[in-house]
Amino acid sequence: MRDMAAVLLCGCLSTPAVCADSVVRVWLDSVRDVRTMESLSDDMWSHGIHGGSADYLVTPEQREALGRTNLKWCVFIEDVESLVRAEHDRLSRPPEEGGVADDAWFSDFKNLAAIEARLEALVALRPDRASLFTVGTSIEGRAIRGIRISALPVGTAAPAVVLNGTQHAREWGATMTCMYMADRLVETADSDPVVAQILARTEVLVIPVVNVDGYVFTWADTANRLWRKNRRDNGDGTFGVDPNRNWGFQWGGAGASTNPASETYRGTDAFSEPETQAMRTFFEARPNIVSNIDFHSYSQLVLSPWAYTTDASEDGDVFQSIGSDMSSAITQSGGLNYIVGPVGTTLYLASGGSVDWVYGSRAALAWTTEVRDTGNYGFVMPPSEILPCARENFAATLVFLDRTTRAAAIVPQVAPTTIVAGTPTTITAKIRPSLSGSVSARVLRWRVGSGAWNTVVMSSLGNNLFSAALPAFPCGTSVSWHILAVGTPVDAVWPSNGMEQPFQSVAASEVVLTSVDFESAPGWAFGIAGDTATGGVWTRGDPVGTSAQAEDDHSPAPGTQCAFTGQGVVGGGAGAADVDGGATTLQSPSLGTMTAAMELRFWYWYSNNLGASPNQDEMPVQVLGSGGVWTTIATISSSQTAWREMRLPLSGVVPIGSPVAVRFLAQDLGAGSLVEAAVDDVQLVGVGCLFAPADFDNSGAVDGSDLAVLLSQWGSSGNADLNSDGTVGGPDLTLLLASWG
Repeated sequence: MRDMAAVLLCGCLSTPAVCADSVVRVWLDSVRDVRTMESLSDDMWSHGIHGGSADYLVTPEQREALGRTNLKWCVFIEDVESLVRAEHDRLSRPPEEGGVADDAWFSDFKNLAAIEARLEALVALRPDRASLFTVGTSIEGRAIRGIRISALPVGTAAPAVVLNGTQHAREWGATMTCMYMADRLVETADSDPVVAQILARTEVLVIPVVNVDGYVFTWADTANRLWRKNRRDNGDGTFGVDPNRNWGFQWGGAGASTNPASETYRGTDAFSEPETQAMRTFFEARPNIVSNIDFHSYSQLVLSPWAYTTDASEDGDVFQSIGSDMSSAITQSGGLNYIVGPVGTTLYLASGGSVDWVYGSRAALAWTTEVRDTGNYGFVMPPSEILPCARENFAATLVFLDRTTRAAAIVPQVAPTTIVAGTPTTITAKIRPSLSGSVSARVLRWRVGSGAWNTVVMSSLGNNLFSAALPAFPCGTSVSWHILAVGTPVDAVWPSNGMEQPFQSVAASEVVLTSVDFESAPGWAFGIAGDTATGGVWTRGDPVGTSAQAEDDHSPAPGTQCAFTGQGVVGGGAGAADVDGGATTLQSPSLGTMTAAMELRFWYWYSNNLGASPNQDEMPVQVLGSGGVWTTIATISSSQTAWREMRLPLSGVVPIGSPVAVRFLAQDLGAGSLVEAAVDDVQLVGVGCLFAPADFDNSGAVDGSDLAVLLSQWGSSGNADLNSDGTVGGPDLTLLLASWG
């Protein structure tokens, strides 16, 4: 995604005479802006509003009308037709292709005949691993074909996963990505141990082109290249139903049009189209299907249910956990940044989609992956992007295949790196059984050092939640632990490599030195000199909730107050009081004096819909470091529209004996993004084994030398001000004597 400089370079204030369709990026700051743009064009290329903006295909007349509005916009692709013509000319002279094992096949895009020939070649290469199947027939009588890949014979009872693409005809990047999945799974069925293990227990069903008629139509002529829907004759002079608005779960709701001319026309009824009927029958005939990815382009997103609503799904934590692992696999493979989240809150509301039906009607885990890019090429991806896009998504798909075909998906509610010494630690996790698997036991396993593993059976708390306790450990003990779900087809473990690399926690003593719940906040600054934000500045109170802002504080009742950016009105839009125009700072007074081992802990809520990479609107967390310079110790960037705790060690950052202060910088630096933040329950905690707040010389014991320090500061300020009231006195002496020895 281009940054704000691109807006200025585009001009956006004038509308030059043009004679070709263009792709424009429009900044939409209100519902009124959205409605204005939708009145001009319903062909949104960007699959939603990212960073406060969206991409639209506009005709010369629509672009001229856009210039007469008050909307801020710029041209991203000046002449779409020229790109399409260049693509058509290139594809009319295809290069020589390599054999089945050669990446040369992916040197450019392929029509339906070439795709089907490639599937047949893969089966011929490994008939012991691959076979063809037909899903059904399109409205124009074409077969919707796929390839089954597994080491197991057809008919074996095993978990199955579906990888499908091209519900939208013009999204050729999704088509080639699906083909690469099939290619790599067949080619490396034996040579890649990860692939071999997956195929030994799973059948993978790849359907590269669901909308076969629409796909053929996009290849027929340059004028058809950007066709999206199927080829239904609607009887009124218009053609096409959007297949991904035609599935039967919550059909006919938000984000689907009743206008047959619309790009998101939902059809006359749920499953009115032969293509979606065939896919429904295909899923229903295979109760062993446990998960699905529906590939689309573009926007670089890993999306999960729900799409029809902004409400969280029952398995939202499972989707977020697996989706985050998929996104991490992409970046670790050298790929680009993919945003993770539910469709409805990350992208837009869209009813009648496959991702909701697969999860809502079939109870299988389902994702929609939007592949490259974020707008520079749109649907006319250059061939040089095919393999990088496919490779990064193959890395994510391997994670998806492994995690969704085990006995269960495991997501700990909290995984503490530090546990309280001398006190049992309860570990709670969601353990969701696989649709075609079974779990016979759920256990917490732990050991100290290289000793024997100890096993604790986890107790059910209902709703797939289970808990067990680590025993009390002496301070300084390093504990290895993991969670194991024993079952079929194969055990599940958390962490995913937990048998070899378990999670590590260290037992330590804790002393809460300062705690601020914002029911009162003496000395805190809500905005400081030098702040540049023009709206949504930090404040304290009882927040009015939106999809971006918390409704309640984090503190247990009767607490109601927290620090947050801006205050909206009841029923107001999510962007009505967000941070605008710059940065706003929440800054603490001194929270205490730094000793040998301390942690800063706080709970935060953060929403940022900016899809750019790098993310300009990240929220730095800073403390006073050496020389009194504000030092960034964490950067919050991923949206988390729920309260989440962060624990940050201060050792080596804040000098011993120096005051500890913190500040949070909420920023709106990117173009048009929606940024909301909240902070609550800030604590300064002493953590360690020889820690004592009055051990000023860090000798490991509170003794006469520490008493001498306190007496030397009596009546003034200093690091002996143990209760942080600004003056060393009797209360501080009491705290010191309580720690004596």
